[in-house]
Parts: sequence; structure tokens; C-alpha cells
Amino acid sequence: MVSLDDYIDDGDEGPDVAADFAALRDSLKALADAVASTNLAVINAAQGDPGAATQRVQASVAALKRFHDAMKVLEAGTEDERADDADEG
Repeated sequence: MVSLDDYIDDGDEGPDVAADFAALRDSLKALADAVASTNLAVINAAQGDPGAATQRVQASVAALKRFHDAMKVLEAGTEDERADDADEG
């Protein structure tokens, strides 16, 4: 397994790269949490436990919100790069 922490460094590439890798790591973790929570919600519902299924659905929604927030960081970096490219060209 590759650890993204090895690549997160504020050295020559600047702090934007570190923020992008951290946001990417956070978004992937949140997406994995959302998938796992959704799967557990289905299992709980199939077992006839609506309370547990409801909790898992809420956890999935919270994880998707974390994913969305992390993606905003990545998209903001992309918009900044486009603005820099437009200024240079």
C-alpha cells in the first residue's frame, strides 16, 4: 500500500501540492466511509433493524458531505491554476 503522506511535502512544489494531496486523501477516505456505511445500511435493513439502518444512512450522508467538502479544496486549486494560465497566456 502506498501512503500519500510520503508525497505531502511543502518543499520545492509549494504548499498547494500538499493541500491537494491532503484533500485527495480526505476525499478518498470519506468516499470509502460512505460506501461502507451504505452497505451496512442495506444489511441492517435486510435484517429488520430499521434503527441501525437509519444510523448507517445518516453516517453515509455525513461521509458524502465530507467528500464534497474535500472536493471543493481540489476544485479551488484547479480554478486558481486556470486563472494563472489565463493571466500568462
